Amino acid sequence: MKIQLHKLLILSIIVTAINACSNESDYVPKPHAYPRVMLPIKTYSPINKAESPYQFEIPQYASIVEDKSAVNPYWYNVEFPVFDATLHLTYYKFKNNIDLDSMITDTRSLVYKHLQKAEDIVEDPVDAYNPNLRGLIYHIQGNTATNLNFYATDSSQNFLRGALYFNQKTDKDSVLPIYQYLMQDVNHILKTLSWK
Repeated sequence: MKIQLHKLLILSIIVTAINACSNESDYVPKPHAYPRVMLPIKTYSPINKAESPYQFEIPQYASIVEDKSAVNPYWYNVEFPVFDATLHLTYYKFKNNIDLDSMITDTRSLVYKHLQKAEDIVEDPVDAYNPNLRGLIYHIQGNTATNLNFYATDSSQNFLRGALYFNQKTDKDSVLPIYQYLMQDVNHILKTLSWK
């Protein structure tokens, strides 16, 4: 009797296990998703550092700090802490067209170093945003360290270069909405950029 009860218990465990495994509903995994990002409302404030030879407006959710690793004066970082991103600004004063051509060539070579990983590099003229400036915005498409670089100049003595970096390693798909959002801010910076 004891043996039959033991066999009946084992048999019922096996039948329960088989029934649990043979469920007719198919398992479908959840699709890969990214966390929802709440984008702040855009309102801009002028940045006018008394000693700086240039001025512009930045969004309320950004701050401007002096670059501690600056080789030249008036290098600033526009920090976007909400998005963990930084727009690095480097300023140069030049005296002649040879210096200007050299700075443009340096900027172009820095941008085109990304060509190995970039899918494409699209050049957008800066004067489309501000007719008082000359320069280019480089939209670097693909999974690169920076997706946005620009230079702007008055063609007589002032030259400003910018590069937008995310402070963490990112995938282009995951940061695309944030990149597009920050691109509007960079466009506004260029639109309001003026020399003193």
